[in-house]
Amino acid sequence: MSELKSIRLDGTITLLAPLSHIGESTGPDSWLSQDIIIGPDGHPVECFVYSGNAFRGILRDLAAQYMLDKLGGMRLPLDAFYLLFSGGALGGQQSLDIDQARMYRRNIPMLSIFGGGVGNQILNGKMKIGAMYPLVEECQRVLPQYLRQENAPSWKQWTFEKSFTRMDDAKNENRRTHLAQDALPAAEPTLALGDADPETGEVKPKKKEKDAPQQMRYTVEMLAAGAVLYQRVDLVDMADTELGAFVSALAEVSKNPYIGGKSGTGHGLCDIEYTWRPAGTNEKPEKFMAISTNTLWLSEPAEQAKQTYDQFLLSLYNQYLEDNQAELKQLMGGSTK
Repeated sequence: MSELKSIRLDGTITLLAPLSHIGESTGPDSWLSQDIIIGPDGHPVECFVYSGNAFRGILRDLAAQYMLDKLGGMRLPLDAFYLLFSGGALGGQQSLDIDQARMYRRNIPMLSIFGGGVGNQILNGKMKIGAMYPLVEECQRVLPQYLRQENAPSWKQWTFEKSFTRMDDAKNENRRTHLAQDALPAAEPTLALGDADPETGEVKPKKKEKDAPQQMRYTVEMLAAGAVLYQRVDLVDMADTELGAFVSALAEVSKNPYIGGKSGTGHGLCDIEYTWRPAGTNEKPEKFMAISTNTLWLSEPAEQAKQTYDQFLLSLYNQYLEDNQAELKQLMGGSTK
């Protein structure tokens, strides 16, 4: 077995499009998520922070999808599906003993990285992923020394509000021809008569229930394109296959390098670059990998780890499936297409 590695990654995320990452909403309007940070003057201040949990969720989904695709589109029972994509859930009578935990880590490296709930116990993950902090005045204390700036702007100078309109296409005469006759909204809604008032005899129209509004205007607070954020990721006691599973998930991001919401309208497009060094050392960081739209650069250690993981999936896992051996069947309970 290869030597286990503990690695620190330092990442810079550069926005190529405005970022939406909603915290609070008021009616149709929404605002950027904020955390409390101790500012340079020692006082607490609110500041936008992109959740590490949000990025962790992206990576977990990509890691699970990558593994299952490499296994020929393996289909899973619901519990195993939730375990890989959502981390599972605690509950039930199943217990996880040390030998079984080791079997999970040995046979499902991505689960070893992200962890999960199995029965009534938790399988701890080996990845510690931090939030993304903008390089602004309020975050100076939490940024590494080489990214601190004396005259950094306030985060509010990097934000703006953007309004959107959702149209009611059923009212567009050019599109109404595609609606069924009984689905056409009435041009002038008629009111049905109600029952007569028992005292006055007056008949009043019934109140018509309003349809859900299809046309609306809403506003979203965003972090401007060009903003740069910092993120720290710690990988603890990683085997080569585990590091390869992590690199593979990050590599998948290059196919769709978006974070935050409203990616369907191009928001959250970004470039990502990580440097790395052994954890607990002061060695000079080296470039580990870089991600942009359909472009991926891997350092030699990252490339080797990914190749090791790919070989692991293609050979060992496929051998398990072909031989129908008990360990994988017990862990996943899945089938292939």
